Amino acid sequence: MAASHGPSTRRRQGGIALLTALLLMLAILMTCVAAARTALSGARAAGHERDRMLALQAAMAALADAERDIEGGLDPSSARAAALAGAGAASAAAFAPGCVGGAPYEGLCAQAAHSGEILAALADESGPALALGSFTGAAMPALAAQAPRYLIERMPSAPDTLLYRISALGFGEADTTQVALQAYYRKLLAAAPAPAGGAGGADEGQEEPAGAAAAPAPAPAPAPAPAPTAVRGSPGGPGLRVGWREIANWQDLAAAGG
Repeated sequence: MAASHGPSTRRRQGGIALLTALLLMLAILMTCVAAARTALSGARAAGHERDRMLALQAAMAALADAERDIEGGLDPSSARAAALAGAGAASAAAFAPGCVGGAPYEGLCAQAAHSGEILAALADESGPALALGSFTGAAMPALAAQAPRYLIERMPSAPDTLLYRISALGFGEADTTQVALQAYYRKLLAAAPAPAGGAGGADEGQEEPAGAAAAPAPAPAPAPAPAPTAVRGSPGGPGLRVGWREIANWQDLAAAGG
């Protein structure tokens, strides 16, 4: 005798099919949500990294701007340029403790007791740090929330060498995205000229014997050759960056130094 399928059996099968479909839809929905969250997290991470790279490039621009400042900036004949290019006591006096020297020595600092002090001064928006282009006319990097800034410390060095430590702070599109860098910049002073030696021959004013033939006129001195372009890092030439680093924990150091 054949089994009969009544209405209750068909309802039961329909309920199972509906439950299965709902479970499949729920699984698909959860997969889509997880994929969307992963994509959003990736986009946020990429945006943050892009902003951090912008802040890094801004800080690098501030380092380069400080180096141009050391080389004389827009006015190589100014008192500031002379202080940055000299090695005497007057030059050293331009670098004040705490970076609080007056005009035209803004942003020039004596060596800090520890790195936190200079970083605290760098982080202070109303502090002594110089904005990019203050003495060079450089333009602010595009998209940055605010201009990067820098400080220049005078460091101990050999008598024929000037050594500076530059601390720079760059910003991304957001003020909260910040990168701090430090670099050393070294200039070798020009060697002192050698004293001119006396020419050999008869003493001036010595009388020549009568009838002696007149000495031939000296040949005209050749025109001086044009001075070669000074090599970066050579004595008397432009300085050279000898190393730089990013300070990952600079905010903690600044808080401790402040």
